[in-house]
Amino acid sequence: MSRQKRQQLKKRSDGRYKCKYHGIQFYGSSPEEALDARDEYKRQEAAGEYRREKPTVADYAEKWLPLHKSDVSDKCYNDYKKQLAALTDALGDIKIKDVTVDDAAAVWRHFDGYSDSTIKRAKMLYVALFDTAIENDLCVKNPFRGKFAQPPKGTEGSHRAITEEEVSLIWSTPHRMQLAALIMLYCGLRRGEVLAITSKDINTKENTIIVNKAIRYDGNQPIRSAPKTSAGNRTVPIPYILQPLLKDFSGRVLSTAAGKTMTETSFSRCWESYILHLSKAAGHPISIRPHDLRHTYCTMLRDAGVDMKQAMIWMGHSDEKMILHVYDHVSEKRTQNSIDQMENLLLRVQNGVQK
Repeated sequence: MSRQKRQQLKKRSDGRYKCKYHGIQFYGSSPEEALDARDEYKRQEAAGEYRREKPTVADYAEKWLPLHKSDVSDKCYNDYKKQLAALTDALGDIKIKDVTVDDAAAVWRHFDGYSDSTIKRAKMLYVALFDTAIENDLCVKNPFRGKFAQPPKGTEGSHRAITEEEVSLIWSTPHRMQLAALIMLYCGLRRGEVLAITSKDINTKENTIIVNKAIRYDGNQPIRSAPKTSAGNRTVPIPYILQPLLKDFSGRVLSTAAGKTMTETSFSRCWESYILHLSKAAGHPISIRPHDLRHTYCTMLRDAGVDMKQAMIWMGHSDEKMILHVYDHVSEKRTQNSIDQMENLLLRVQNGVQK
């Protein structure tokens, strides 16, 4: 392909570009990246570095990950590496064409005790790897799609909605983390989102917070980026009880002593210090993780009867399944409200029968 034609690859629906060589597909976030991947393959093939015979699972996985998952965050990429390591530990020496459904089923033994979400992500990764191998004519069937190669159900997520006592402690215990904790609790922001918030994002006239950026970490260093998903760009209302704290606020919600964005280590240490203060105030150990506050926010929305579509917008989700299956904890308050509603209905029916 000439230099002139390098600009003629069509953009796929997933935002990537693809080209083929001898039935093998190469992807990139730009036409140049896809074509460079193809050219590198051709160079290795000419030098005898890449055997055209069917590779082992380990050989293929090593080359597949940089080609097909290079445009994700560093954290996500490292998670993929760990999940592929579990695959290659079990099947690495087997030719990819020879992997059976039984082999695939054996891989799931590694995931005993893992969360359900981790297992589901691993399955999607393995299915994608073998689907690509089929497209490249390296195997005929995808063993991870087999009926008897389905993973076991993992443990439920361990995040939770915090208690009324813990909410009271957050309100009554001064700490440099307190304001960030209250915003995560009453506005549902993620850790990375609250780290990026400054007074410029807080509209005290309309009492809203504009969420259009987040902090992610490459290693330990903070990197400013867009929110986790496109739905993460949103405007969130500031509840009445939080408005006085933000009325005259200026600067960053949370930063280092020098006013800079916190590294991942500095945030963790600050949070540990905060939990220690809460525990001392309570007189007993307190265990709260930052994401528990977001779970609590979603539970409060549902307890208040907020419409699901509106809850999705304020949470920054495009799919209600995430709220229903992950964040939405059925609280005692909602359980009691449901009981009261049922009893009132039965009482009305009974009165109607008596009349």
